[in-house]
Amino acid sequence: MAKVVGLGPSGSAFLLRHGRGFGVDFSRRYVKACGEAVPVETPMVEARYVVDKVRTFRFFLWDREVGEASYTKPRWYIVDKERWVESMRAGAPSAGGPYDVLVKAGGPYQSMGEKITVVRFYVEGARRPANEAVDFVFSRDAVGFYWVFPHGGVLNVGGGFLGVDNPVPHVKKFVEKWLGGGRVVDVRGAPLTVMPRVVLHDGEGFRIGEAAGLVYPLTGEGIRPGVLSAIALAEALSTKKPLEEYRRRVAPIVKQVEFQKKLLSLAVRMSERGGALLELADDGVLRDYIEENLSARTLLALLAKKPAAAARLIAALLR
Repeated sequence: MAKVVGLGPSGSAFLLRHGRGFGVDFSRRYVKACGEAVPVETPMVEARYVVDKVRTFRFFLWDREVGEASYTKPRWYIVDKERWVESMRAGAPSAGGPYDVLVKAGGPYQSMGEKITVVRFYVEGARRPANEAVDFVFSRDAVGFYWVFPHGGVLNVGGGFLGVDNPVPHVKKFVEKWLGGGRVVDVRGAPLTVMPRVVLHDGEGFRIGEAAGLVYPLTGEGIRPGVLSAIALAEALSTKKPLEEYRRRVAPIVKQVEFQKKLLSLAVRMSERGGALLELADDGVLRDYIEENLSARTLLALLAKKPAAAARLIAALLR
């Protein structure tokens, strides 16, 4: 029997897949600020909770378009995350009692590592991106980005930046200057772990999702790794060495998290020199960014094609 603390996407998905446990959560309903987007292959996402689809990702260094990653068919789903999570909560066991496995799934409230605050607006009447497209707009003044996602009849507009405690006024200005205005109908804020310390078991219990540090630092994506880690633990608990098996199953996620932490540190150093990591990217790198498939090989291939970019990168590394 498992006791799960935290019933967001990770905790609820674990209970549904494991089937032998109960959940504890201190919020009456699930609400968390984010882009509410998941890759189409993400497990346990039912079609009835999909409110939009995305096949083009455009990247801007403020007002200058840097590149895009496009697909012939939708690559991400935009979900009504609150309804989706509430449906998983309703389907998960809720009775308490004795337990022999503790699972921590409290997201940023249980994670270890540096955090920032992100904010999400729902905006009506603003200029929309192209059909089935999202925009990532990187600031020249801070390490971080704004996002613009379709979300049914409104836009999901948000942002988060290192060193910015309250991004609300920044996102308000972004809505006015970059989107041409619009009516804000809902505002949500939440912490996000951007330099996570990966801890899969802390001596007291297992950890999944962002509570385990399984959130991607460069994109902030946490839903997919959260659900995948929940399924991995649920299945590992039926093996003879569950922790060893859990580590094996989430190893690709951990590898990507650790690599993105290094890139985020590099982005900070480049920003201090007046540059931006995004300036080094091409469409191939941006596709790897979307696919959460960044690697040293990706960077080496890019730098071989862009000697000037290589020089700027080396200068930042040697700073």
